[in-house]
Amino acid sequence: MELQKIKELLEKYFEARTTSEEERLLSDYFSGSKLPEEFSPYKALFAFYKTEGAQGIQPAQQQPIKNKALEAILAGEEKRKRLPYWTHAAAIAIFMLATYVPARQYYQKQQAKIAYQETLKAFALLANNYNKATAAVGYLETFEAAKSKIYNP
Repeated sequence: MELQKIKELLEKYFEARTTSEEERLLSDYFSGSKLPEEFSPYKALFAFYKTEGAQGIQPAQQQPIKNKALEAILAGEEKRKRLPYWTHAAAIAIFMLATYVPARQYYQKQQAKIAYQETLKAFALLANNYNKATAAVGYLETFEAAKSKIYNP
């Protein structure tokens, strides 16, 4: 019967539902020398709590709270205010703008490079055709000289 009661108390202890009297019973039980093999890991746990308690460490409920925000939360007062939903939308808009502007500038630079390359091609074609035209003009000068010899003796 005692083993069953200890098992139930352990279950309650690990679910944080024990009273201080039940915790004292568990501590006294595990400080004994004759324990079943299944309870041997718990002996060290309760021995640790017993030695730490003997050194004068206060339980967490008795320690003074220095943080006012934590004190307010423990008292049940909710100090944290939620941000309005429009701030989330503004943050998303800023993020999108921060990624859009550099991407647009990069795209414009690429377009400018492409336009520059196409302009160079057009100038090369124009220069080539100009060279052909000036060569043809050279033939016209020879033609004019021959014509003037024929018509103007």
